[in-house]
Amino acid sequence: MRRASLFALASACVLLLSACGSTPSSAPGKAHQVTRHTPAPVSYRSVPDGPPHAGAQGTVTVTLPVEKVPTRFGVDYGRTAPSSVTVSIPAAWQGAVAAYWSGTVFLGPAGWTGLGMYGADGSGGVTLYPPGANPAKSPYHGPLVSITTAGGCMGCGDASAAAFFAYVRQNWSQFRVIDGPAPKPEQVLSQVALSPNVVAYRLPNTGALEVNGVAYSGLVDHPSGLPFEQMNVTLPARDHGLATTLLNYFLADDLQSLP
Repeated sequence: MRRASLFALASACVLLLSACGSTPSSAPGKAHQVTRHTPAPVSYRSVPDGPPHAGAQGTVTVTLPVEKVPTRFGVDYGRTAPSSVTVSIPAAWQGAVAAYWSGTVFLGPAGWTGLGMYGADGSGGVTLYPPGANPAKSPYHGPLVSITTAGGCMGCGDASAAAFFAYVRQNWSQFRVIDGPAPKPEQVLSQVALSPNVVAYRLPNTGALEVNGVAYSGLVDHPSGLPFEQMNVTLPARDHGLATTLLNYFLADDLQSLP
């Protein structure tokens, strides 16, 4: 029921980000570059408008093998990765998207690698990046996909939620686990509510790369404290449509299913 209402609300949002219609460069030697496999650009709504319309043209249903991302779990609950997953994606990105597993299945650019880590309470996340990249080296300004969750840690995601949700900031005294005023809002280029507890946003660029993301906070519905979850996709502007595809899958299939 929550998913259906999210999609309905999202379709009514005002356009904040336009889908990238240009064909990405195919110059060799840059691992982050993504090549479309159809010559004609596909036009569909970007995440800040919500998921694509149900009748969106140019979508295909594909079965993707699931690649396991090396992941450490504080507690082994016997999670197993499926061998494959069937998804619907814009035809323009067929062959450019892969399915990965780090406690749950998510989508990312094909051919990437990564690392996941979750504590005993389920808090943690996974980072996906191109081969040869080193996000642990600071500062890192390259392409990246990251998913984080507060898991079952009461209060762990409060400050993160306050950065995106005015409701949490306005009622900070109910949620705070440390003394002091509510955190300041995230400095976004644009943000739109897809539902009362889900927002889509664009952060300031990382070098020449766009940073698009979505965030969820259960505090809006449950003041006792439920998980904060977030996905950021950092890619070149020409791959905006790919970022949309990855984020839409997270919204529809991964949200609240993380370890």
